[in-house]
Amino acid sequence: MASSKARSRNRSGSSTRSGGSRPAARTAAPKQQAQGQGQGQAQKSQGAKSAAATAAGAKPQAEQAPDTVQGGPSRGKRQAAVAAEPAAPASPAGPPAWLQWSTLALALVGLGLSAYETYAHFNGSRLAGCPTGGNGTFNCTAVITSSQSMVFGVFPVAVLGLAFYVVVTALMTPWAWRIQRREVGLLRLAAMIAGMGFVMYLIYAEVVQIQDICEYCTGVHIITFLLFCITVFSAAIWGLGKPAAKAKAA
Repeated sequence: MASSKARSRNRSGSSTRSGGSRPAARTAAPKQQAQGQGQGQAQKSQGAKSAAATAAGAKPQAEQAPDTVQGGPSRGKRQAAVAAEPAAPASPAGPPAWLQWSTLALALVGLGLSAYETYAHFNGSRLAGCPTGGNGTFNCTAVITSSQSMVFGVFPVAVLGLAFYVVVTALMTPWAWRIQRREVGLLRLAAMIAGMGFVMYLIYAEVVQIQDICEYCTGVHIITFLLFCITVFSAAIWGLGKPAAKAKAA
């Protein structure tokens, strides 16, 4: 009996032990799975954080690349400001058309008067509408036949005036004004300065030496003075034009 009881106790103890170990093993397995899942989630979260940090670091570089290539945002702002500014009105290339045609008209009148004086000088005819007598008054014949009417006793003043106005008429045409080359502008200005200097000498010769005045000569003097003033004014306002190389490039 005692041995049977002991055997039954041993069996119950072993069964209890075996039954108790099985639940412990069962409970340990879920814990391990939970720990594995936690580690996996932690690794995933770390991977997501590292990917976000990489993306955050790459985005500024991508944003900085266009600025580096294009000169930065400040340059873009300056370009936008320059584009927004209104363009300044283009200044005219030369004198207005009415002034160009006015100079041509004056030059043609001076050319006509010089041609008529040259004709009267070589033919010895009296100029129309000009008195021939008197002392210290208007006397065209006395002026165009005096010794002062010959430069160095060789060249008639009337011929020089005619040649001068042939050149001036060509320089005062609207086509010559529109050339806008510095060489043409300098030639026009130099011609008018030389012409005005010669006019001052002729006025001195008429008033002081000949003591007679020619109406036709006075008309040429006035026209020369007007053209001189217009030429100087145009050079001061619109300049003398561009050099030959820049004119061809334009």
